[in-house]
Amino acid sequence: MDELGFDGPSPRHRWWPEEGIGTRVTTATSPPTLPTRSDAEDVTGLVDLICSGHRITLQAHQALQTWLLRRTTRAAGPADGPAADTGWNRWAHPAGAGHRTAAADGATDVDPADVDPETAVLSAGVRALQQSHGAPPPGPRRASLTWHQEFPFDGTGPDALTATCTGADSFAVWSRGRLVVEAHGTTGPMPAPSETARPNDSWRPPARAVRHRVDRVGLDLLAAGRLADVFGPEHGAGSSGETTGQVGTGGYRLLAEVAVSGPGAGRFGLGHLVATAAPGAVEGPVGWAELLPLVWQALRVHALHDGLHLCLPRPYFHPVTDAPTRISVADTGRAAVGPLRLEADVTRIGLVPRPHVVAEVRISDEEGAVAHVREAGVALREAPGTDLVPGKAAGAVRRSPGGESAFAHELHMAHAADGDLTIVYGPAALTSAERVRPRLPRGGMLMLDRLLSAPDARGGYPVGSTHLTEYDVPEDPWYLRDNGGTLPWLFYLESALQASAFVGAALGASLEHPGEDFTVRNLEGHARLLHPVDLRGRTVRQHTTLLSHTPMPGAVLQRYGYELVVDGEVFHRGETVHGFFTRPVLDQQQGLDGGRRVPPWLESAATPPPGARQLDAGSGAPVGHGRLALLAGATCTLVPEGGRHGLGCLLATRPVESDDWYFSRHFLHDPVMPGSCGVEMLCQAVKFFLLHTRSVSEEALRALAPMPGVPLRWTYRGQILPHHAQTQAEVHLREVQRDGTGLTVVADGSVWCDGLRIYEVDSLAFRTSPRRTTKEAA
Repeated sequence: MDELGFDGPSPRHRWWPEEGIGTRVTTATSPPTLPTRSDAEDVTGLVDLICSGHRITLQAHQALQTWLLRRTTRAAGPADGPAADTGWNRWAHPAGAGHRTAAADGATDVDPADVDPETAVLSAGVRALQQSHGAPPPGPRRASLTWHQEFPFDGTGPDALTATCTGADSFAVWSRGRLVVEAHGTTGPMPAPSETARPNDSWRPPARAVRHRVDRVGLDLLAAGRLADVFGPEHGAGSSGETTGQVGTGGYRLLAEVAVSGPGAGRFGLGHLVATAAPGAVEGPVGWAELLPLVWQALRVHALHDGLHLCLPRPYFHPVTDAPTRISVADTGRAAVGPLRLEADVTRIGLVPRPHVVAEVRISDEEGAVAHVREAGVALREAPGTDLVPGKAAGAVRRSPGGESAFAHELHMAHAADGDLTIVYGPAALTSAERVRPRLPRGGMLMLDRLLSAPDARGGYPVGSTHLTEYDVPEDPWYLRDNGGTLPWLFYLESALQASAFVGAALGASLEHPGEDFTVRNLEGHARLLHPVDLRGRTVRQHTTLLSHTPMPGAVLQRYGYELVVDGEVFHRGETVHGFFTRPVLDQQQGLDGGRRVPPWLESAATPPPGARQLDAGSGAPVGHGRLALLAGATCTLVPEGGRHGLGCLLATRPVESDDWYFSRHFLHDPVMPGSCGVEMLCQAVKFFLLHTRSVSEEALRALAPMPGVPLRWTYRGQILPHHAQTQAEVHLREVQRDGTGLTVVADGSVWCDGLRIYEVDSLAFRTSPRRTTKEAA
């Protein structure tokens, strides 16, 4: 890499200066009658009597504890004076807008302290509608509700609300001249459920919950802000010991129990929720306005379960804005029979622009369907006036699973991939009016969660500085599943190179060349797997060291050394080069051969080599699944004893499709095939060769894994874009060894795009075990 001319640092811009917790508690209204016993009964009767008394005492203590917990969730009443907080408290506890809630003994009471602000707004709109048109007639009804803004935080309360009837079934609610919400109703039957969607596994929660079922006591703990007591330590407070802000305000009193299933569950693969309403949560005939607060509270529990609150300082909940929620009620004339049951499939969940969860919800009772809600959603917002730029937020909001403060976290990584770059790099990111700027990959391709080390306060590009980042590997990552149960090179490369690219961008490269399209590409590197590690459900730390920084006209080149570490153990080590390019410089790439079109080996011969045969990539056992089926649609030409080393060669040719999955994930406004996918194509070409020359069995193919100790080297001098027509991947085996410990295969390869050779990869090394080889190989 010396020919790239790395000299040293050149300062540029700086960055910015158990299933269920607790048990259901019942409060006895009067002491239960104890059983009477005759003198003839043996001592067992006396023991039973003592145990009964002891049990009653425990119930009393539990009831007292529950009552105390509830008091912690309520703001001070009028006798205590106003709460020492923002205007939120007046919105959370509007006078005269109470609704019926379930007491611990199953009775109901009216408690204004438990009312969410959105319930107060809905109540104002429904009252205006009923005053103008009376109660709605029985029968099926449908409504569309759209929130246009979050609740104001200027100290105004419900007295600032103005509700107007805008039609026979419609209303609008305003606050100080601003439209807060509008609803439009109509009659008609419930629509059919949405068609089953293809599962989506791109969502990774910021925290892993240790419990997934929350009962009444757990819900009271959530309302008190004691999230770590319910979901586990990863959901706890920041370094200052503060609770999680306003996430519990308003309580969860409409609910009796909630069970949450995270990523991979539900019809959309983003999560699933089942909730039971508390007794008396909805009284009388069931209307849509009475059901929505129940849905919102259930979705809040889902959001907290996934840790959405952890990325914002003192967050508060509000309904998702500017997206209509559509609700259909089967019959507004009948009351619910038995407890209401909610079943929700998450349709959208993420951190951009702010943490949010949106779901399709089915509500039923003992007699069947009650309502169907589509696009019901809640979002979280930081406290007013809070700066989210790393290093500027008040207090340490986010901690790593190991308990260390994070300088930048999941919210920043999500915006670096898919959102507002000023949240990531500060106001200086506004200096560019162009859409294309250095980004992280999106969705499931994003393999970076937190930056723990703060950049040097002096700014610039300090050569030799080391930066610590983290990535939480899912319990069942898609790339492990799609690769037959072994970690692919795609994972090792992406988890390391994304960290180094973000470090370079954060040090200032993201702000270079303002006003121009400016993007990042990996150019080359080498890496060595030291030993295989089971990483499922563990946190990988990337230690990235800036080795050199070279500014050039229209570009910035940076070299990094890196290590991947888990639980203090280094398992992968390498070095790489990233280039940050303006569009004119990037367009000057000429491939690996100085612009000359050097064809693949198999196409350079005048006649086909002996033994050459053509196969469809879909024949036989697949060498990749799902997103890693990178040879899908390819035509493969195989020469068992051909190639540059005489040990075998394979050429795979496939068309480039503009909707290939990686274009939408790599990068926003700048779609390009990741170089790691090119490396993985070559790996799959090696596997395809081994399978179709009967060097390995189908069983052994699934266990074929990168070989530790052999350095992989790669060079990229071009890119594959959606408008290109064809890509080719050719591999040449240069080492095949069978011994008493297994089968070892080493190959080299190249990738072409529309006839131009753009990737070169050396030492693709794989290893399998003797018991998984074919009888012939054994």
